[in-house]
Amino acid sequence: MKKRVAKTFNLSILTVGALLLGSLPLIAQDSPKSIVNQAVSFGVSAPVKQLAKLPVRHGLSGDYPLLRGPRRAAGSGVVEQRFADDQSNFTIDVTTRAIGWGFPNFNAAAAKRSFPDTNIAVGDSQIVQAADSSYAVFDKSTGVAFTPAMPIRTLWQSVGGACSKSSSFFGNAIVQWDKAASQWLIAINVLDQYSGPFYACIAISTSDDALGTWYVYQFLFSNGGYPDQMRLGVWTPGGSADSYFQSQDNFGPHPRLGGFVGAEPCAYDRDKMLLGDPMAEQVCFQLSSNDFALLPGDVDSPTPPPTGQDELLFSLWDTSHLALYSFHVDWTPTLSCTTPPCATITGNDGSQLIDIPPYNAACNGQFLGFCVPQQNSFVKLEVLGDRLLYRLVYYNDNLSSSQHWLVLHDVQTDAAQGSPQAERWYEFTAPQMAVDYTGLSLLQSGTYAPDSNNRWMGSIARDSSGNIMMGYSESSSKLRPSIAITGRLVSDPLNWMEAEQFVFFPPSPQKDSFGRWGEYTSMRLDPDGCTLWYTSEYYLIPVPLDWDTEISSATFAPANCTPAP
Repeated sequence: MKKRVAKTFNLSILTVGALLLGSLPLIAQDSPKSIVNQAVSFGVSAPVKQLAKLPVRHGLSGDYPLLRGPRRAAGSGVVEQRFADDQSNFTIDVTTRAIGWGFPNFNAAAAKRSFPDTNIAVGDSQIVQAADSSYAVFDKSTGVAFTPAMPIRTLWQSVGGACSKSSSFFGNAIVQWDKAASQWLIAINVLDQYSGPFYACIAISTSDDALGTWYVYQFLFSNGGYPDQMRLGVWTPGGSADSYFQSQDNFGPHPRLGGFVGAEPCAYDRDKMLLGDPMAEQVCFQLSSNDFALLPGDVDSPTPPPTGQDELLFSLWDTSHLALYSFHVDWTPTLSCTTPPCATITGNDGSQLIDIPPYNAACNGQFLGFCVPQQNSFVKLEVLGDRLLYRLVYYNDNLSSSQHWLVLHDVQTDAAQGSPQAERWYEFTAPQMAVDYTGLSLLQSGTYAPDSNNRWMGSIARDSSGNIMMGYSESSSKLRPSIAITGRLVSDPLNWMEAEQFVFFPPSPQKDSFGRWGEYTSMRLDPDGCTLWYTSEYYLIPVPLDWDTEISSATFAPANCTPAP
């Protein structure tokens, strides 16, 4: 790997697990050249409640080999919670079977996908779940599904193109609830043919009803690389970059033959897309081949980011650093931007690094390895230890007058062969004013490993009072892959998680030989500010590819959470 010259900001220990970032000046950097595209097609879908009645023909999912980014040297050192708390101050309230085996109109084997990439968005009265390239709408109060599993491509039937074709190869879908606008967002990347061209399909609901009509856009990725593993964040009014932010990893020009090109973050003109303006634009940057798996900040708070706050994106650089990126875009004219969109990004090629407590790389340094045992199966399951896991949660907290970023990734508890996998989590803070990455402080971090079980493929979020929940898969040679949740009150000691609770003990392990266990799960905050929702996968029957998924909710005691305004 070529030598890197990077600006690294060291974190000095002030308390156990509470580390502060030195306030050093940000050195100006040259931004890569922006790539601006307008939508190649636009239209309005038929109402989803009508599309749900149509016969379903399953399309193709991208059944590609495991795509890898740059490998980093393994490190050592741990910050671990090695025993369990004796209390748990939250309750699991709702559990609902969702897309997967037995769900109406869904056939995982027909989708040719051995993992669901499960994520959800939670609105005022509905939940939308995406699994692989299908989605479904649920009643939030009852858990009842309003629709069967529907191919996302059906939203584009009225406009045609690659986004609508059953012959296209579809990537992993992401769903979002834009709480500031009370509208839904669904995005998925598509290959028109196996070697391209490549498109982003973006749909915005025309109202707060996910069963209604949607504005549908199709954008061409003009740099020719295969865009893998989309990640999506909503950056709402207040920040200078009022946008939808997307990031993916480019391999190309062919997913089987091309090498890794580098991460490609993009921004979309949110204001225009919410109104169904066909002139909405996309602006992207092709980063270096050392930049991989960027996560855009995703606003959960009712309070928007401070005026002038650029979008910050995080990625896992090595076993003692995160890489941070500052994305600025102007969609309207300013004194310095007379012909928008004008966009810049800093952090290319690891030029903005931030220290984190060192950790042991997952799967003994394989990063993308198959090392999680399961009861009643010889198959070991996959851990994606080379990346941060979806989402990077942003919360602007009026109570503490500070901004917060939450994120996690998979690690190994120690360097010994066969040691359990665990969740490493972080909470960063900054003053409630516009900051660049030098303004961040690491408030707390921990590795949750209270016993010898493996915990991986997690997602994290917080409520309006600062209480945190973390969901994940859990397995061992004596436990089938299950869904569990842990959490902490804001008043708990820093770096500490309480006793976990299991959402579901499945009757079956995964039997297919792929060992893939997905790339996303999703912990989401309800608009009420106190309820947290989690979705993940499990196996209900011992049939290869016939996975199932669950949606569950959990809350801390009412005395510990003040509802959102």
